[in-house]
Amino acid sequence: MKTVKLFLTLALAAGAATVIPAKADGGDENRQVIYIESAKYTLPLVEKWISEYNRTNPGVQVRHAGKDVGRVDLRIVANAEANSPGEDGKAVTYVGRAALLPVTAKDNPLHEQISRRKFGKKELKKLFFAEDPFEEEDTKKDPLQAQLTVYSGNSAASGAPFFASHFGLTVAGFRGKKILGDDIYLLQAIGKDPTGVTFNNLGYIYDLKDRQLKDNIALLPLNVRKEQQEIIRSGNLDETLSLLENEKVELVPIHHIGFACDGQSGAKDFLKWILVEGQKFNHEFGFLQLDEKTLSYQKKTF
Repeated sequence: MKTVKLFLTLALAAGAATVIPAKADGGDENRQVIYIESAKYTLPLVEKWISEYNRTNPGVQVRHAGKDVGRVDLRIVANAEANSPGEDGKAVTYVGRAALLPVTAKDNPLHEQISRRKFGKKELKKLFFAEDPFEEEDTKKDPLQAQLTVYSGNSAASGAPFFASHFGLTVAGFRGKKILGDDIYLLQAIGKDPTGVTFNNLGYIYDLKDRQLKDNIALLPLNVRKEQQEIIRSGNLDETLSLLENEKVELVPIHHIGFACDGQSGAKDFLKWILVEGQKFNHEFGFLQLDEKTLSYQKKTF
């Protein structure tokens, strides 16, 4: 699969890592401040990491970059494959993985027809993408495809490049409508258009409190092994995360998330903490932990 690099630069200004006076319960003290830039879909997990790290490391404060500071110490990065070099000479430390599943709305009038299908690689490509010029033309028309509207992301923070790359294609090949902004808007789009289909990361399509699919979300049935299909279709987030961490499910795109670091020592310490202690929070927010091989490699880079 072609490697896709994506630097997620949002409308967050950059901040400098510095040592500033900070008021603590015991009086004035010098604290090192690490400024971090995130993406909306990773924000809940990043905020958890920040709060836990700050609580156990009182001499350092990790903060979101604001408009009044001049450089970012850690910037979120997404990549289809881990252990790839970063841009601008900055090393990338990968700290988790995000999975994408195809979905529609439960009130889609074609939901019954969809639920009787089993979408394999060929069917998913035909549904979500225009005809592949490198494949033999399929003259068999699918009436279901013609009745469904595909919604895909069109921003730097979208999972669209990873979904397309998983099937050997690019974002230019998507059928249907492109939605600007964060991928949460894709779910809003299919909520307004009951004939819509899209894909999204687990943290958006599942309710993170009750760990079940959100009320009006329905998964497209995938043509995978029976045991895998039963787990995915159960709609339970934790069972799905466990499946994807322990087995390879060919039809589920998974990409890595990490941070580009400028080499500042305090930022590196924060990344070390995420690899050792912070992984246990990934599931809470719908992200997979790193596999053992990648985790071991990332630790060795320090």
